Amino acid sequence: MPRLRSIPGAGLAVGAFVLTVLLGAGVGTASALWQQSATATMAVTASGTWPAHSFSGFTCTNDNPRQTATLSAVGAAAPTALSYAALQSNGTYGPSYTESVSLGTTSTVALTITSQIVVANRTTTPLTIRVTATYADQSQTTASATVSLEQGNNSNKVTCLSTTF
Repeated sequence: MPRLRSIPGAGLAVGAFVLTVLLGAGVGTASALWQQSATATMAVTASGTWPAHSFSGFTCTNDNPRQTATLSAVGAAAPTALSYAALQSNGTYGPSYTESVSLGTTSTVALTITSQIVVANRTTTPLTIRVTATYADQSQTTASATVSLEQGNNSNKVTCLSTTF
């Protein structure tokens, strides 16, 4: 206990603690001498601006033979650009594509077995595709769709599995 003795006021604190316990004031009062309490206030300010645009809906639908999957992104304003990219096996997204894109408050992407993104990722099934809309103020919003690819036997199907936004 030589370390405790070298702290200024430690002897007085230990003495007060022992005296409180010996006089029967109780453990609660004795331990209160050792506790400290404080109130802290913290203010948080977010830097930057929140995106002004977002999708209010995002769907993936198929035609009857499931040879075309149409991704539809619905928003309050039409984007100035819409691109899409495939999730790679290393967890990053590959190159962006703009093929078969239609812009508007409901923007669409049509995917077939011959679409550039499908051809480049033919062996990846299911295939996760991230759609990114860019607006006039340069803000962006994204959504994802997962599709399965069925090739061979002349089926050439691109089937919608799920969407997230």
